Amino acid sequence: MSTDSSESFSDNWAYLKAELRWLDQILMVAVARQRKENHDLERVTQSKADRVTSAWWKGIIVPEGKVSYDEHRQLSPAGTGGAKATYQQQLEHKIQVSHRHGVLLGLPALRDRLGLTLFEKNLVLMSLAPEINRRYARLYRYLQGDDAPVKTDLPTLDLVLRLLCRNDEEWRSARHRLVTASPLMQYQLLRLHPTVDSLLNCPLKLVAPLVNYLLAAQPSLENLEQLLRLPTVTAVPSFPSFSIQPIEFLPSPVPSQTSSLDWSRLVLPDALIKTLQGLVQRQQNYAKAETHWGLSSIQIGARPGTIVLFTGTTGTGKGTAATVIAQALGEPLYRIDLATINPDDYERWLETIRSVAPAVLLLKSAQMWFGRSALLLAHQQHQLWQLRQREQGPVLTILSTHSLSAMQIQWRQQADQVLSFPKPNASARIRLWQRAIPPQVPHSPEIDWQSLAQLALSGGEIAAIVQNAILQAASAEADALEMQHFLEVLSQRGTFLVNKATITTTTTKTRSAKTAKPSKPLVRRRKTTLPDNE
Repeated sequence: MSTDSSESFSDNWAYLKAELRWLDQILMVAVARQRKENHDLERVTQSKADRVTSAWWKGIIVPEGKVSYDEHRQLSPAGTGGAKATYQQQLEHKIQVSHRHGVLLGLPALRDRLGLTLFEKNLVLMSLAPEINRRYARLYRYLQGDDAPVKTDLPTLDLVLRLLCRNDEEWRSARHRLVTASPLMQYQLLRLHPTVDSLLNCPLKLVAPLVNYLLAAQPSLENLEQLLRLPTVTAVPSFPSFSIQPIEFLPSPVPSQTSSLDWSRLVLPDALIKTLQGLVQRQQNYAKAETHWGLSSIQIGARPGTIVLFTGTTGTGKGTAATVIAQALGEPLYRIDLATINPDDYERWLETIRSVAPAVLLLKSAQMWFGRSALLLAHQQHQLWQLRQREQGPVLTILSTHSLSAMQIQWRQQADQVLSFPKPNASARIRLWQRAIPPQVPHSPEIDWQSLAQLALSGGEIAAIVQNAILQAASAEADALEMQHFLEVLSQRGTFLVNKATITTTTTKTRSAKTAKPSKPLVRRRKTTLPDNE
């Protein structure tokens, strides 16, 4: 790879201009598409109701006699993915050449320091653009439509997800990471301004110190470290904060920003908690044997490293358990979500694991590397296994996956332990509902926890509902979190509580929902009569 200075960016502004040219292309395509859609709708719609319901009928009535997609997120035709990857590779090449020439670029440095995904990096770029040129604000207003509840110069979460995600899976993954585990939110570098309705309509705003850093002609690593050490920023209206697990990102560790967790925070079966505590004891015993007997880990056993497989659906507590284990050992937790990194970067991540040798490593979505359709090459799998079990001493590696069957049999058999994380039962769900509410958020004593506990949800799903309920209460300027706020969020998900034991959804009707006869329903649905043509 050539290191000619002509291939590098001259300064941070030259890099930003290149990124903005890419953003211009994305916005030009989106504007052209929306103009065409608006033109087509104006030709056939006769009322506001026609426009509101266009998502239902525009796949049936095609104004130009041409088959088209109903949604903005279209399936990428074969071959287009390669072109996008090529652009990213060329951009990354220039970034690396600039780094070798001593030119520090603000956004790439932030990305590498916090381990941002490509989506998060581009989200920062979209949020920064209105600070550079007002035309981006006008474009965002146009794309967000006249019906947007809040007129803002900033991109909303909905617009960012529509423009940066190519399919529904990317949309779901990006939204989930942003609201649950993004370092941008953890360090309060990005604020979601509350609106009167849904989270999707929240404008995204970068805090002023981050904007100043990204727009600097010559940003420095010292400025970046100072930015990450800043206390809570008060230049932006306060937004309800939710606890995020303390986490460290490879390749650069990030100090924990949340209060410590202990074993009492785990809502898991007692037997499973004891097994997890046994893992901690095993790791601690290596250190005791070294100090007491003067034995090295190699002398103690041929396989000092421990590899454990955590299985369970999303939100059952696998990540929280890994955090508690790391804190019990007094070690930082290094976590890599394999579902969010590019396969082209696998070798770089493997080399980072070799060089850093983290004492506690959590590999989320482990099936990406060790599953039936693994993207990691066979020799790389064996090298990593050998590294973590034998060569790096008494280290702990946690492989997390949603299903045991997703993993290859050989790696299931070679794991030191396979631990299953079940969905919580009703009593455990009550504790999860109550603990998901931050201490600073007041809540009504009349909240019916027993009724909420009838919903067969995971801890992650409960936390997401609680967060949205807090948003509802904050937007309504309520004095406290009420049961009604939970019911409103549940209704948006298509779930309705009827008495304590009956749950109905808008998509499926279970046998219990059909036969139950509630005496005092918490939520009543008014019977409506639809016109014959509906």
